[in-house]
Amino acid sequence: MRKPLYLLVSAISLMIISCFSLAGIISCIFKGKSQIKAEHHSELDLDKHWHLDEVFILMGILIYVASLGSSSFVEEEQYIWHFLTSTLYLIFLMKTVQSMLKETNSTVVHRSEANMFRRNSSSYLASYKLTPGQQDGCKLYTVLIVLVAGRILRAWYQGGINWVHFPDISKILTQSDSSIVKSLQSISVLAVVVLYSVSLMLLRTRRILIIGLWLSHLSCGLLVMLHIWKSQVDTSTPINHSTTSIAQIFYVIASISVTCTFLLSPWIFPTHSKEAEPTSSSGSNPEKAHGLNHSVFLTGVTYTMFWCLLQLLLQQPINAIPVLLILLQIISSVIYFSLEKSLHRQWVQVVAMQFLGMTGHFGLGNTNSLASIDVAGAFIGISSYSTVLSGVLMFIITYGSPLLLYLGMVVHMSVKDSTDISTPQKWSSILNRMIALPCLLPLLINSIALTSYTIVLLLMRNHLFVWSVFSPKYLYVCAATVCTYAGVLIIAMTGAYTCAVFSFRTRNYRDKSVDQIDG
Repeated sequence: MRKPLYLLVSAISLMIISCFSLAGIISCIFKGKSQIKAEHHSELDLDKHWHLDEVFILMGILIYVASLGSSSFVEEEQYIWHFLTSTLYLIFLMKTVQSMLKETNSTVVHRSEANMFRRNSSSYLASYKLTPGQQDGCKLYTVLIVLVAGRILRAWYQGGINWVHFPDISKILTQSDSSIVKSLQSISVLAVVVLYSVSLMLLRTRRILIIGLWLSHLSCGLLVMLHIWKSQVDTSTPINHSTTSIAQIFYVIASISVTCTFLLSPWIFPTHSKEAEPTSSSGSNPEKAHGLNHSVFLTGVTYTMFWCLLQLLLQQPINAIPVLLILLQIISSVIYFSLEKSLHRQWVQVVAMQFLGMTGHFGLGNTNSLASIDVAGAFIGISSYSTVLSGVLMFIITYGSPLLLYLGMVVHMSVKDSTDISTPQKWSSILNRMIALPCLLPLLINSIALTSYTIVLLLMRNHLFVWSVFSPKYLYVCAATVCTYAGVLIIAMTGAYTCAVFSFRTRNYRDKSVDQIDG
């Protein structure tokens, strides 16, 4: 049977062109940003040398692409991602310690930079006026939390496909008493509820929407707890009518809460500071952008926390702690990047969070074998058989960690410095800064992986393991592409809608102020 190789080669050529096009767009964005930062004398962006973390990321992507040509590496892909993520954050830890040692030798410069950081930064930790020592402590603790949580995730599922017989934490919990697993699930749910409550307290406001969000999140947490204690630990057993109703109520409350947050949060935060003059000739007041950051922060935190509760509802009971560990890694990374803005460029931060998402994907027990897909969880909350709904839930369970990191990217956008949005030029600049790299970089990395593996699959079409190893992996790569586009769409929609609403409200406020002065 003759294969239409010319069609495959033509399709691969188009995919390669797509990769280079995305790389060219990102390169143009970097050039534009470097020119803007040069005007503000940004030390990091004026430095044209490659840093260790940047070189390691590029080398890591090359290592991952090269590993796709080996059937053994495809079967045990989790080792690649655990190595890349842990090593990258070890580099972050090393650079943080080095910067702290340098700052201790120049205390005066450090204090002046800290004061400037408090005046200009829109970070929520900075708003609590942390001392330089407290900031250094937070940076160290957050990196250590990511590393420790990653090591626990690594030990949760030791083997992939070939070494599945290795002892690990998940096997110990599977053989233990069911009350222990339920207790761990309950602890995870309580931790998510508490973390969301603390996040809402950081906003320092008592709007009706925020109170309603807290109550809805609390009720969703209670529903998950009720579902845990009513259902069996073995998810392969049939689910009774009561647990199905509980899950359906959860879906309704969570959907309404997330939708209302997305639509209403840009309308509840002020667009300007009461202490500032709204008719300033320069029209630039850093306080004016804080409402924009607060809105994105509230939306991103709501996305992340409700998604975690959804995962705790759908995932296998032994995966409750891994879900909580991935959430802690997201929170720690966002805090670290909000405090340590002088050591890492934005594209490094985005790629680091994407590495965490892939590590968490395998930390939840997923492999490149179709046998590891959790089918039982895809029927939670479904009263009658539905191929579409079950397929959607199966996709949510399988790619819960990568999608969680994309939602956490929205929170990461809120800690980026923003200025005034009263003019179209500033609005477009903020929109570019918030969503350009968080959207384009994941697309580029996914495009490289998809193109590379398509070439590998073409070369390995006559391999002995083409149907048992390479073909299932290609299905995962295609599903990961859908996951990437879904995550990028959420980031782009959130950033564009929030910026558009604040730009509209700011123009209306400025026009009303001018009319009052003229009157």
